[in-house]
Amino acid sequence: MIAAEVSEVKPDGLAHKNGIRAGDKIISINGKKLRDILDYELATADEVLNVELERDGEHRHIKIDNPHLLGLGIYFSTSLFDGIKTCANKCVFCFIDQLPPGMREAVYVKDDDYRLSFLYGNFVTLTNMNNEDIDRIIEDRISPLYISLHATNPQLRLMMLGRKKKDKTLVYLQRLSDAGIEIHIQMVMCPGLNDKDELERSIKELSSDYPNVGSVGLVPVGLTGYRDGLYPLRSFEKQEIIELIEQVERWQKRLERQKGEPWIYIADEFYIAAGRKLPTIAHYGEFPQIENGIGLSSLFIDEAEHGIEQLKAVASKNKHEQRTTKAVKQAQTEQGQKTGQVGHTGKALPRIALVTGELFAGILEVIAHDIHQITGIAIDVIPVENKYFGGKVNVTGLLTGTDIVSSARRMFLEHGVPDILVVPDVVLNADGLMLDGYSPERAAYELGVEVRVFGSSGEGFIEGFMEVIEN
Repeated sequence: MIAAEVSEVKPDGLAHKNGIRAGDKIISINGKKLRDILDYELATADEVLNVELERDGEHRHIKIDNPHLLGLGIYFSTSLFDGIKTCANKCVFCFIDQLPPGMREAVYVKDDDYRLSFLYGNFVTLTNMNNEDIDRIIEDRISPLYISLHATNPQLRLMMLGRKKKDKTLVYLQRLSDAGIEIHIQMVMCPGLNDKDELERSIKELSSDYPNVGSVGLVPVGLTGYRDGLYPLRSFEKQEIIELIEQVERWQKRLERQKGEPWIYIADEFYIAAGRKLPTIAHYGEFPQIENGIGLSSLFIDEAEHGIEQLKAVASKNKHEQRTTKAVKQAQTEQGQKTGQVGHTGKALPRIALVTGELFAGILEVIAHDIHQITGIAIDVIPVENKYFGGKVNVTGLLTGTDIVSSARRMFLEHGVPDILVVPDVVLNADGLMLDGYSPERAAYELGVEVRVFGSSGEGFIEGFMEVIEN
């Protein structure tokens, strides 16, 4: 029996007032079975709610009057009451197949659930779906959806997905697009497979045949050091990346005229690896694929540059206060008076070390230099080599505590121990732990240094420095 288990009830909410409590299992509302949080939201949008639930093995019925269509104040242990739909593909580029052993079990789950696509922006393949799923998406307006396609050539896509039988992906994609469902496409680019002529075909067909595809994002294949027995893939060479960028830029100019936007976007990693200047934030519009690492660096830079103006004002104020304090101390000394320690503006500024992935290190060094010029704070950037995953993994979000501690120790030997080690919040899961189970507190203990967590956005990054210089 499918049931929605209540994990928490908001005090004084409608559910609480009508006797629903944590641990109850909601079976239906107004006779409608609940498969997921989407069903729940639709079912509760009514003035009278007849709730069927199970408590301690007994069935109960509760009537709730809801004339103002308020939320019930119920929280659930999961968004998917009937379980997660997993991936049955054997993609040649699958990152999960390349994970090192010994990680938490949840990391190895291959989700491929269209509901998570809508709720959290996860990319799905549509290969485990049926016509009933498509009907529900269209009827309930579950939009936008994020879809991993990789190629419009049916044979190539089947090969890349590791499927032997035909799938209905393009049929479903057409139905969704024709029904007005907003769609964003991801293509994991693998050199020698879906680039060059195949990419040309995919862009042409997607841009002309599927009117509600809102964007296409190209991301590089991620290769770890755990690929034994897997399809022989390689990373793009620099010249290949340059050619890819130039190919896409030709399409962007054409599509800008047709659609009023570039429409097809390239992951930041491609620009950085090719030594090309990143586009400005205006290029990305509403950042339709920022969770894919597309436009994230440009946004970080823009937010950091705006935040640096605030740092200038705070630093200028502090310098004024320091000069005033110095003048007071000098006057007191001349009068032969003994003085104690001055306030926070007279303290020496701390030395800071910033942890980042190798890919982003160059960008962070430029920003760190600007912050140093303004504030006087000595800043080291630690590009952490990702030995845990190995291969070509160089992004910050996949750093582990093991590698952070190892890289930090090497830099400490060369430059001395800083006052503060900063790790970005993107390396932490929802439980506050890194992928290998390290906590910031454990890293601090092993390194013998204060560890602080800064926001991964440019705004959050500058806010972290604001706290440093103000306290």
